[in-house]
Amino acid sequence: MAEKIQGTERLEEYVARLTGMIDQMESQPKEQQNPVLIFLLKALRERDEKVLNCAHTGAPFIVSWYGNLPEISDSMGIVDYNPISDIFFHLGPTQYADAYQLDKLNIDPKICTLIRYGFYAMSNNLMPRPTAFVSMAEPCDGLLMVHQSWEEIGLMKGVPTYMIDPGYDRTDTTFKYVADQLRELIQFYEKTCGVKYDFLKLKEVVDETNIQYALWAECNEYMRASPAPMPSFVMQDAFWYLMQHLLPCGDKRVTGLMTAVRDMCRSNVEKHVGPVMDEQIRVYWPDLDPVWDNELAAWMAEEWGAVVVGSFTGLTPYQKIDTSTEESTLLGLARRGTLEVPMIRQGRGFVDVFVEDVTKAIQDYNCNAVIFPGYMGHKDQSGISKFLQRICRDLDVPLLSMTTDLYDIRYTGMEKIQNDISNFFSANGFKRLKK
Repeated sequence: MAEKIQGTERLEEYVARLTGMIDQMESQPKEQQNPVLIFLLKALRERDEKVLNCAHTGAPFIVSWYGNLPEISDSMGIVDYNPISDIFFHLGPTQYADAYQLDKLNIDPKICTLIRYGFYAMSNNLMPRPTAFVSMAEPCDGLLMVHQSWEEIGLMKGVPTYMIDPGYDRTDTTFKYVADQLRELIQFYEKTCGVKYDFLKLKEVVDETNIQYALWAECNEYMRASPAPMPSFVMQDAFWYLMQHLLPCGDKRVTGLMTAVRDMCRSNVEKHVGPVMDEQIRVYWPDLDPVWDNELAAWMAEEWGAVVVGSFTGLTPYQKIDTSTEESTLLGLARRGTLEVPMIRQGRGFVDVFVEDVTKAIQDYNCNAVIFPGYMGHKDQSGISKFLQRICRDLDVPLLSMTTDLYDIRYTGMEKIQNDISNFFSANGFKRLKK
């Protein structure tokens, strides 16, 4: 009998659950299947299987956070894993089992839930021991807490670590400073993972991601139409996971999926159709997408004809990276990781970017309502909310500011969220759809 490797139990559980979900979906008639969701589930399973394979064969894999430029590690053939992304996805299918376990953790419940899940994952060895760990000193002090704790508890204790440490401004000097660190990171990968760096492979990966981000931007352009060609949250959720967490960066299968979604958006716009044909409310959501967004989206569409046409998760400020030289490529990646990735983009440095992003989105997408979730973990948002009030007042767009937990629906509760949104819509003259 093969020796059991510590930390693999949870990944095996994930793979088994995902396989059951995929088999069930694929057993349905073709016209009832959701190919985007099936693709996403298969990508999630494939990533977990790769981590398990690394654990059993001794192949290198790293733990990293979103925004830590996976283009580099993927170009070097290193498997990249963030255990929290799995926890979030499996909350729904397990009736929030991990959330109830999190309640038992000896850590202040007022701390960002994403941070607390980081402690939970490592305290309970929810993954095998990685070859190395890559962290980043942004966008919040809480994230530093996670990274520091991961170096000291559970199976991560003593694992070689490299931390990307960007500045707070948004100048070429800062991007060059980070690009120099990326050169050090490449050397770190070569030393700890026993792999070789090849700029031509990195160039190939980044060239493909340039295409993918451009496709995403095209899809967002089509979301300006009314009715919106895609439902709330779905497109940006899928694209975000695929670009940062699941299949390797530059995977042409992702390009194929994004092309198909782009074509679907274009077709719907040309036919003047969408998932919410009686659309009357176009919402902007100035934060990350919550894990409970599918339930909220379905309710808003059915009750109010409301569609969330954009959020920070779906924002596409990504500039095409010049891959003609290694220097320009690393400089472009430094910019991508410190200025273009959501939450990092809005959460570090000056508030100007937040103001500009929200203002432009409300205007571009013809939004007639803004719903600010007021995530309890984003302490910095307490100040930003005042700027948001001013933006919406100047644009004459109604604003609802709530207090929620993006990663735990129990904090506020779906019933209260729906009641608050209903009161907000009614107070601003919108009418419920007739059943």
